[in-house]
Amino acid sequence: MASEGAETLLASATARRFVDALREVEQDGETGAMAELATDDTRWTSSGAAHSSTGPDGARTFWDAYRRTYADITSHFTTVTETDARAVLEWVSTGHHHDGQPVRYVGATVIDLAGDTVDEVRLYFDTTAARAVATEGSGDAEAADTMLDDSTAESGRNSGLAS
Repeated sequence: MASEGAETLLASATARRFVDALREVEQDGETGAMAELATDDTRWTSSGAAHSSTGPDGARTFWDAYRRTYADITSHFTTVTETDARAVLEWVSTGHHHDGQPVRYVGATVIDLAGDTVDEVRLYFDTTAARAVATEGSGDAEAADTMLDDSTAESGRNSGLAS
């Protein structure tokens, strides 16, 4: 079980549900709770991605790709900031590549809230560190390719971090 961090300070029930849903994705690969946060118009985007996903099915695709990218991954929230319409979660994610090598990267998630659902979720993170997972046979390249566009993927291959 992931240790609790700054997410315990969240006032929004929807933002807390997002954190709980992320825990399910990371621990069990289950995307259903994340999909339940979506309407047909909810957008899911990630820094470096060629396109966004939309709706509950988009949530399942988006979060399944995230989880398949790593052998194991856990996010620890370091800072939360929220208004009635938005929550910003800063985090550090740690885990392992499929070849057993450790992975650690930092980022932020911006959640546009709409009552008990979300309008949009945007992830911002060091795409080079994340891409290092799917290069040189160390990760699930198909999953990582859905998270990062070709330009970002190429920069990860050329960064030296992928070896």
